Amino acid sequence: MIKVMVLLRRPQSWTRERFHRWWLDEHVAHGKKPNLRKYRVCLVTGSTSHKGREPWDGIAELWFDDRAALDRAWSSEVGRTALAHSRESHSDRLVLITEEHELAPAAERAR
Repeated sequence: MIKVMVLLRRPQSWTRERFHRWWLDEHVAHGKKPNLRKYRVCLVTGSTSHKGREPWDGIAELWFDDRAALDRAWSSEVGRTALAHSRESHSDRLVLITEEHELAPAAERAR
């Protein structure tokens, strides 16, 4: 399973509330990429200092079966449109492409 994590900083002219509204009300419609297994948005409500830099304002988590599925999603028309739409929303972005390893299945964690 491939998990993409995208950390975003909002534009300086946007409030955190404006950024949250943009992500949940406007951008989420662009998240329906082909081959996407799961899409989660984590909106930051507080964080520690970052050595004079603004903190990250949100994190997206996107799951794909494998790297080929991720590549197909981002190269599709829907994927290209989503990437173009996201460029208006941030002053900085960090994209991490990871291979997820689940160490404790959900059923075991519930006990």
